[in-house]
Amino acid sequence: MENIKVSIVTICFNNALVIEATLLSVLQQSYANIEYLVVDGGSTDGTLELVERYRGQIARILYGPDKGLYDAINKGLRAATGEVVGLIHGGDRLYDKDTIARIVALFARKQPDVIYGHSVMVDEQGRAVRINRSPAFRRWRIPLGWMPSHQSIYLRRELLDRLGLYRLELHPGADYEFFLRYFYFHRLRIERLNAYVVRFAIGGRSTRDYRNNIRAQKQHKDCWRTNGEAPPFYLVPLKLLRKPLQFVRAAVWRLRGALPLN
Repeated sequence: MENIKVSIVTICFNNALVIEATLLSVLQQSYANIEYLVVDGGSTDGTLELVERYRGQIARILYGPDKGLYDAINKGLRAATGEVVGLIHGGDRLYDKDTIARIVALFARKQPDVIYGHSVMVDEQGRAVRINRSPAFRRWRIPLGWMPSHQSIYLRRELLDRLGLYRLELHPGADYEFFLRYFYFHRLRIERLNAYVVRFAIGGRSTRDYRNNIRAQKQHKDCWRTNGEAPPFYLVPLKLLRKPLQFVRAAVWRLRGALPLN
């Protein structure tokens, strides 16, 4: 598996000011065997023109209206042909140029079905605002509110055919339901990559959706019921309690004047 094809999907919509940084974070990876797919939901601000500049390095550009964030993701995942697939949204970036090389090395060494890693949210100056360090995988952590960034998750493409894509009717909690289905309700081989995978940008598409947090937390209960199990009563309070620690961790790094290093 040392030379597996990795498909990376970027969804974007009117991200002209930030899309180039996202594209370059993928195109400048040290690992070569990457199939890059960009899904644009019908941008009118010049985003597509910026994407087109890199057409020669992008495997597929899918352009046209979609039914929202998760429909766009599903379009990209359906088109992916790599053995391993992952996401990086418009406005966000892979952590550094060796991120995909680290992911491939773990797939080659451990042969998992799914891997995940750490993430950091940064401001316009690149300073850490929120840091999500993921612990080693233990299934019992999930009812206690743990969840890694869904953009830090890379999985075998074949699983999508068996376990399904994002469920549009569960927006804005579809990423949580996807996580539950793959990490909790099916017994897959899951490994943590003990490294940072993604830099979220404040104001990016993913963080705009994060503002729906209260609505999403309520819907997370439905995500459990959709999979045939009642959520534990303490789920939402524990999930919310995890957030302050992530901001405290980022504040410590800001005082040190640096981003976390792999």
